[in-house]
Amino acid sequence: MPRLALTGAGGFVGRHVISAATAEGWEVAGLVRSEESARTVTYAGGAPVMVPGLTVEALTSAFVGAAAVVHLAQIGSEKRGETFDAVNVEGTRAVAAAARAAGVARVVYFSGLGVARYGMAPRTTDRYFLSKLRAEAALFESGLEVLVFRPSYIVGPRDGLVTSLLKQMAAGEVEQVGDGAYRMQPIAVRDAAGAVVAGIGGPTPAPGPGRGPHRVIDLVGPQAITFHDFVDALAAAARERRRPAEFRLRTISIEEADRRARDGTGMPAEELDCLLCDEIGDARPLEALLGRFLTPLEEALSAAVRGTPPRG
Repeated sequence: MPRLALTGAGGFVGRHVISAATAEGWEVAGLVRSEESARTVTYAGGAPVMVPGLTVEALTSAFVGAAAVVHLAQIGSEKRGETFDAVNVEGTRAVAAAARAAGVARVVYFSGLGVARYGMAPRTTDRYFLSKLRAEAALFESGLEVLVFRPSYIVGPRDGLVTSLLKQMAAGEVEQVGDGAYRMQPIAVRDAAGAVVAGIGGPTPAPGPGRGPHRVIDLVGPQAITFHDFVDALAAAARERRRPAEFRLRTISIEEADRRARDGTGMPAEELDCLLCDEIGDARPLEALLGRFLTPLEEALSAAVRGTPPRG
């Protein structure tokens, strides 16, 4: 049975990767830092491995015997003393060094949709996107075979975006920044997890002279949609499940949202940038990797609502 080592195993995407990988015959070592996350890994079908942090020494012992490493332990905003540089960049460098030391050749990494436009679009030119860009570069320079997924919003039971919007709907008011015309391309978590399994199990590419064994795929759903229309689609899915979805849409200006981010009274600046960045991608390479069509957005939202408890 092949072995997979997974960082960030107790998170939203991590537990779905465990379930998808074990269903395909993988033994999954889920790296965690808490007993709660260890229970999540066990419930999903993996074997929890406690590590104190993203250090080369701790990771190397956890990676020994693995055929691949999937690196999900990242942060989207700086909280509780964690920084983008320490977690997203230096943590990824530690993962690469540990993989080399443990003899693991293949690493799968979740970056961010919009990284390729750093310096070109204001909302993708921030410290978060820079940390993802630097992490990608560290992996590409590592000598390992690297598969990078650049995700849009990943939706499924208990995901952050759906959970937040359902709570707002239940309270009778949903906040929208600006006109809501900025686009996203949500992907079902089952497709994201399936892509990881397909990526770790596929053949090793044969790069040409001077080329590295690297691949980058946009992790996007089959449909680009504006935030405003996404809220409407989620409300429709909620009503079908008899969930409260009668609400007033309260609009705040982008300038006000930016001010709140600076003051620390609203959505963190980097999360706001991700919401407003208006980045979409090409879903065809992902469909080719999976060998099937992607889950329609309506179906993905229905599954997300069904699996998210009324109180989140």
